[in-house]
Amino acid sequence: MLLYDIGNTNIKIYQDGQIKSIKATEDVSFAREKFYYICVNALYHERLKSLDHAVNLAPFIHLDTGYKGLGIDRAIVCKAVPHGVIVDAGSAITVDVMRKGRHMGGFITLGLYSFEQSFATISDALIYETNENIDLDKLPQNTQDALNFATFQAIVGGIDAVRSDLPLIFCGGDGKKLVHFFKEASYHEGLVFEGMKEVIKESGC
Repeated sequence: MLLYDIGNTNIKIYQDGQIKSIKATEDVSFAREKFYYICVNALYHERLKSLDHAVNLAPFIHLDTGYKGLGIDRAIVCKAVPHGVIVDAGSAITVDVMRKGRHMGGFITLGLYSFEQSFATISDALIYETNENIDLDKLPQNTQDALNFATFQAIVGGIDAVRSDLPLIFCGGDGKKLVHFFKEASYHEGLVFEGMKEVIKESGC
């Protein structure tokens, strides 16, 4: 089974249990064999429609939710986790709550890189690099730690506010930088693809 997760920055490809990532550029070559995909990148929509062997999973995703305008990337990871809190930490960080197969809602916040860029627009003195080893139990004593403290405290606090008694699962490129702030949390690199497999299984497409 060949699966494509097409984002705005990167394209992740799953085949035979292996995952690889390539840059989302105009000259990307797609496989000539049958593949399934989800796509949030407008650059490729028309091109993919012209490929008879490319199956867009978007029309086959059915999620029990009252949320209006839920993105395809969020919906697909929710299909992989029927009961839990899913944190997809990419360019933006999305947090979605699933309880017994129903999507209860969720929220979106800035990704780690966006936090860095936002502070830098205020002052040159606020330029910093993300440090996921910041201690959130200690009040910062320098500007670098202060910025990291604020960044991670905002993200961690938001997740804690909705977690309740549910399992906590991270995915996305920056998920590994966030997971260690929580007890009994896990990181799953291929969560999107697990959701895609579930949709294929349910729909028989």
